[in-house]
Amino acid sequence: MFRITLIILLGLPVSSWAQTAPATEIGKVDVSEWEVSIASGYGFLENPIVGKPDGETYFLPSFSYYGERFFVSNLTLGYSLLEEKNFYLDLIARPNEDGLYYNLDNDTAATAAVSNFAVKLEEPGVAETERKNSVLGGPSFTLVTRFVDVSFSWLEDISDVHHGSETHLSFDKQFSLAGGAFGFGIGAIKKDMELVRYYYQFTPAEAGIYHRRYAVLFPADDAIDQYARIHFSYPLSKYLDLRLTARYNQFDLAGRNPLFIENRETLDWFAGLQYRIGSNR
Repeated sequence: MFRITLIILLGLPVSSWAQTAPATEIGKVDVSEWEVSIASGYGFLENPIVGKPDGETYFLPSFSYYGERFFVSNLTLGYSLLEEKNFYLDLIARPNEDGLYYNLDNDTAATAAVSNFAVKLEEPGVAETERKNSVLGGPSFTLVTRFVDVSFSWLEDISDVHHGSETHLSFDKQFSLAGGAFGFGIGAIKKDMELVRYYYQFTPAEAGIYHRRYAVLFPADDAIDQYARIHFSYPLSKYLDLRLTARYNQFDLAGRNPLFIENRETLDWFAGLQYRIGSNR
């Protein structure tokens, strides 16, 4: 599960800008072509949620396919509605990041619920809290310009988990540097109250006598998270690249119960070698 989360956050090993800037991506996969790759190195994901484990890995697999309309980029599925020279309109579906943070450790057994009165008198702990993964889907619009690529998407829960939604806005740029490709981007994700309530508020059963107190002190509301990311790749041979990528995240405490957040600012990164094969190689 950790590898899935890191792939989503960093966009590894396909370029981080594959979704937001398909026309300007260096070494992009053309229409009706596929690419499979494996990156070997070291990656680390800092979990923002209290009591939930961080993750590390030594390899990351990746897959991408671009057909005439349908495309897959790791765990993002998409269908192209409109494609012009400088803008794109797609329908996409992808996992929600918040749910993945709760499930980085697949080997952690679910803690049995104890419903006696003594437990209800204790303050709830986030470490024992469980949440389901969810899948978001909706329209995504990308505008490609000379100076920056702008991407906007509105994604709603299509997995019947929390019935919430996210609004994404990002600005990305990629260019050649020292014989390789360098990219950077900034973005913001607005998460609506329903999504925030599900992932970052206690349920009445979890909070017990503290539920009303928490509802007054930390009312659920929309939250706007921000991030910045960089990416560098350098070709060592036809099939082998050096890959360096990192993402800095800042989590908005508005609408969240702060007892859920251990690290408001986190850093996720991966460095290693990537071996790629595909229909255009």
